[in-house]
Amino acid sequence: MPLSTSGRFIIDRNGKRIRLAGVNWYGASEDMGVPAGLDRVGRGTLAGLIAAQGFNSVRLPFSVWMTEQTAPMPRQVLAANRDLDGKTPLEVYDACVKALTDQGLIVIPNVHLLDFGWCCANNDTNGLWFNDRWPAAKFTSIWRDIARRYASNPLVAAMDIKNEPRHATVGGSALGPGWGNATQTDFAAMYATVGNLLHQVDPGLLIICEGLNYAGDLTGVASHRVQLTEPNKVVYSMHDYSWSNHPNGQSQAAYIQQMTANGGYLLNQGIAPVWVGEFGDNASALSSPGGGGSWWANIQGWLKEADVDWCWWALNPTHGQSSTPGTSTIQNYWGAPEPYGLLTLDWTSVGYPAVITMLQALMQPGTGPGI
Repeated sequence: MPLSTSGRFIIDRNGKRIRLAGVNWYGASEDMGVPAGLDRVGRGTLAGLIAAQGFNSVRLPFSVWMTEQTAPMPRQVLAANRDLDGKTPLEVYDACVKALTDQGLIVIPNVHLLDFGWCCANNDTNGLWFNDRWPAAKFTSIWRDIARRYASNPLVAAMDIKNEPRHATVGGSALGPGWGNATQTDFAAMYATVGNLLHQVDPGLLIICEGLNYAGDLTGVASHRVQLTEPNKVVYSMHDYSWSNHPNGQSQAAYIQQMTANGGYLLNQGIAPVWVGEFGDNASALSSPGGGGSWWANIQGWLKEADVDWCWWALNPTHGQSSTPGTSTIQNYWGAPEPYGLLTLDWTSVGYPAVITMLQALMQPGTGPGI
């Protein structure tokens, strides 16, 4: 540490390419405000299990709401981490960050939602960095506080600023996300503002900027790059799933062409790194021959061919409780199975070795400085 960028690559302080190959551990953005699984397994044990599979990074989503909660967490959600009894959600998050970085894992905090709940939908009012309950100034100040909180931990090396930009209704008006258009919903401008603010606290941080349309569209970067005062610190992010506007039976050539047009061109042209911050599918299905269909074969091919950085969704074998944001309508109950999860339901071991093996084949960088 610290990490920087060199053209399309993320590099370490010695100039050697680092390929982010990670997992999402979610829950801190959900209704209870803590990462799921702490009732099943010690956080240090879990961090060791992640590292033992070869992953080098963990994306750790949280909500703006979570950072403001001052009540101690219910004991039952921390049953396997008794030393955290009486802690607030943010203090539990701190403890999870420390457990992960103690294992040498890079941690990437992400504002997944403003409100607590389950992401994402066009009607959940959480597509922008502000809504009727959370002003833009609160979003900015929370990020400054997070940067200060972890400035002394160099393995908290990147900040993923806002999950899956999309439409939202604010003040009764339907607003769409923009890029470089100098409007109130200009994500490129927001990324620059927040990124520069974070660099006043910790100039070593990578600033991760997700594309529009649920992080599927980075076409705007071609004419308007995010400009920060600190050089070589911008990483762009895409998300991709089988339902991400991919036709059934899509050929690998057509898939690669689509992903290249949507954001992969930044790699091909040596402009900036692209990190696929979320991708995943039913782990049980992927464990079967031919499981996952054309999409799974296609994304593996593209990640390998283009040597892309990535982060699997998700580590979790079970959900935390999660509602529709801004409502009391529960979408997922605590402990409900997560079909995309990699672990056994008790969180103590790998549940789908075949999927881990396929991900391990994508971990080592194939090109770049020092490779």
